[in-house]
Amino acid sequence: MTGISFHIVVIFFALTGMVLLATGIILFVPSVRKKGRNTHTGEMPEQKKKLSILCLAGFIIAALYPLLPAFDYFGLWRLELALNKTWWEYDRTWLDIAEFFVPVVGIILSIAGLVTAGKKGRAGRKFGIAGIVLPNAYLAICVLIILGNIVALFVENGKKVRIQEQRDVYSMGTVLTHVNTEYDVSLYSIPEGYDLNSLNISVSEAELKAYAGSKLQTIDIENDKSAKGKFQNSNFLIVRSDCFDEWLTDNHLNNLGFSNGYSTLYYDYSWEFAGYGTNVLDVYKDPSDKYIVITNCGDHKIIAEFFEGIGKAVPTETTPEETKELEFYENFEPVVFLRDNINEDMSLSGIVDVFEKMCEMPMASSSLEYTTGTIYYSANGHTDVEYNEPELYYVFRLDRWIKTQDGEYYRICVVVLYDVNSTNRNYAADIVYEYEVDGDFFDYIRNSDAYKYASTEQIYRIDIFMTDL
Repeated sequence: MTGISFHIVVIFFALTGMVLLATGIILFVPSVRKKGRNTHTGEMPEQKKKLSILCLAGFIIAALYPLLPAFDYFGLWRLELALNKTWWEYDRTWLDIAEFFVPVVGIILSIAGLVTAGKKGRAGRKFGIAGIVLPNAYLAICVLIILGNIVALFVENGKKVRIQEQRDVYSMGTVLTHVNTEYDVSLYSIPEGYDLNSLNISVSEAELKAYAGSKLQTIDIENDKSAKGKFQNSNFLIVRSDCFDEWLTDNHLNNLGFSNGYSTLYYDYSWEFAGYGTNVLDVYKDPSDKYIVITNCGDHKIIAEFFEGIGKAVPTETTPEETKELEFYENFEPVVFLRDNINEDMSLSGIVDVFEKMCEMPMASSSLEYTTGTIYYSANGHTDVEYNEPELYYVFRLDRWIKTQDGEYYRICVVVLYDVNSTNRNYAADIVYEYEVDGDFFDYIRNSDAYKYASTEQIYRIDIFMTDL
């Protein structure tokens, strides 16, 4: 109960307090009946009978039960302050068991007390009945609170969905990866710290519509501040720069972020029941500074064509330094060794053997990483591996992180891909680092369940490449 929000706890204790108060009034307010012998039945009044200990014990246990969740919620945080610990560090098993079994014990004692009181003519049957009713009342309160929270979640989720649907970025998707990076789009990038308010630029609604009409192949939404449509099957949203801050506020969005050299905009979306995910979009600006362009497109070629016109985009010229860099990736000895000794007909055990042999080549420093699971994957190295849009594969991946003599860091990758099937479709991604393993890292790999499974499956493709860090 410690992790439950405070307002739910207040409601629970308020309702249980009301139930206990009503029970006390019923039990302890004196009866208006005359004291003395019942003239019709000849029975002694209940006050004169011997009290059933079982009924009383069952009632006391049931009545005191709310103290357990009270201690659970209010008590452990005091210990946390005293001992500088957090509540989840405690062994709460005993408390969970007590919270479940105490009301059960109260009910059992109350039932036993009612049975024996009836047979032996003892008093206290009201206590026995109360000992049965109270735990069920607590349960009913919990059920009502749960149902109330479910309804509240639906209502709150509905409000958030309606807000999301009103945003211009609604259903724009996300940037998965960046490709064709040889195309230079730096002219359209927004530098970190760029202040749109200092430009003193004014853009009319007519200018926005004319610009959107010249850039977008289809227009889905258009208003006084923005226009949304498609260009080469990617989503593009054009916003006037003179009211961009106002547009962010209207769409319940945060300011721009910057990641890996890209200006980005994050927005949340509904995911399953009352759940949310986050998508990321790239943000560019027109060279005139009049328009901000937001897109889910990570293809630099398409970005260049959007701004320059189809057919006008030209890849940046490869400099001698870049040519030398590409040759370095192509001819780096460990990569050449892997490509010369691994082929598509090899078994997984043979691939692992070759990778282990490659790891014997000395480097200034080196560490290993082992990744398995069903994930979206696309090759992105500097070798001649052909790029593919991210697709779902079962992946068996070996990485060697190295530092060369010149102090630069790189990663050498061997990725073994398998088709997704009913068996591996739900295998979660798992990453193991060399420092986490006691003993030989490759013995750990060969003894892993993922290795044993992948060894029995048909290999779809093997990618070998190297990237910088």
